[in-house]
Amino acid sequence: MWHSACALVAMNRNVNDQPSQVQRARQRRFDRPLHAIMDPLQKALCEPARLDIVQSLQAGDLSVADLASIIDRTPSATSQHLRVLRDAGLVEGFRHGMTIHYRLRTTANGQRLRDVLELLERGAAA
Repeated sequence: MWHSACALVAMNRNVNDQPSQVQRARQRRFDRPLHAIMDPLQKALCEPARLDIVQSLQAGDLSVADLASIIDRTPSATSQHLRVLRDAGLVEGFRHGMTIHYRLRTTANGQRLRDVLELLERGAAA
């Protein structure tokens, strides 16, 4: 009986500590929900051609024509894929003479992408 009472007191102490933990968890969740961060990335990377583009850009800046050649798509289709990646904040375009070149962005989303790619490469090597 004494043991049960001690357990109940300990449980109540933990319950009393929980509101601050729950509040912190809720605050963190609603400040910027994880799905709000990941949804644009998931949508941008759910297409194999866009993953191919991202992998190609890890080697450095490439023109739309070069990327189209690498992923075996038309320049028009490649541009559409690049638009989705650009809207998600993963790549950025810049003019180099008469052509547009693309590179991976160094923003937060670009860093998240590099982290994910690194994890995937590590998992594939294991």
